[in-house]
Amino acid sequence: VISTGRRTAPVARWVAARSLGKTRVVQLGRKGGEIADDFDLVVSCLHFRQPYHPRRLETLAPLNPLIDARLSAAAERWQGLFDATPAPHVALVVGGSSAMHRLDAATARRMAEEVRAFAEAAGGRVFTVTSPRTSPAAVAALREGLGDSAALYVWRPGDRANNPYLGYLALADILVVTGESESMLGEAAATGKPLYIYPLPERPAGVRTRLAEWIVGQARRARLNKRGTIRPQRGWQRLCARLVERGWVRPRRRLGLMHQALVRQVGARYFGEPLAAGGRSALRETQAVAQRVRALMGFET
Repeated sequence: VISTGRRTAPVARWVAARSLGKTRVVQLGRKGGEIADDFDLVVSCLHFRQPYHPRRLETLAPLNPLIDARLSAAAERWQGLFDATPAPHVALVVGGSSAMHRLDAATARRMAEEVRAFAEAAGGRVFTVTSPRTSPAAVAALREGLGDSAALYVWRPGDRANNPYLGYLALADILVVTGESESMLGEAAATGKPLYIYPLPERPAGVRTRLAEWIVGQARRARLNKRGTIRPQRGWQRLCARLVERGWVRPRRRLGLMHQALVRQVGARYFGEPLAAGGRSALRETQAVAQRVRALMGFET
């Protein structure tokens, strides 16, 4: 059984219990998979900062279906997308405000102006696509910052056939992605193209988040004895560790960890760094997870 999300986790565990140990359960994602002992394998992202467990497999980015065949199909579907426009073709992929980040009109306008200048300085042109989280105010600011000649596709529900997102990923020379979107960063990294991360401003943490982070810090702080060796967890530290391990206190996501890993492993850059030509290593983690699941089931890998 492969499940994802908090609602499906109890169903998956129920199936495993009813099968008298004959079923293997794989839980994908942070929600529902906090307690790794409840599953045969939990797959979650590094930046979720969950406690180490031998049954937990951490990925750099959320799993996605972008493989060479799908990118080739997108390139064929969108051939001619950049005809009669100067290269390099820079695709700006825009997310939006989230629980942790903010994309207001001022930030959207500044980003559009900076990416436009970046593309024009290289002799190319910028092509922009928004997402469901991009607010109308941010869209208006993007349009203003990009100028009249820029290509801007505004996301609309049910308009998948006309959305050039996959075409941009497959055909653009350079990708610029807002840093709050885990999925879009993961998909951009899967292309092997030069990737620039544009970080968005973070929202200040609330009281509950600060309290949770304090508990996480206590749980993970190593206490040394007089000889300099680490003491076993006791008292308040042990309580904090159990709160985290049982999923009652959840560490805050740190997307900066994902950004750093993308820079280190696939050669991504932060926006503002010099233009770097050539391809990069494509991030392909889905196949590795599939092989781990096959091994769990006793199949040949």
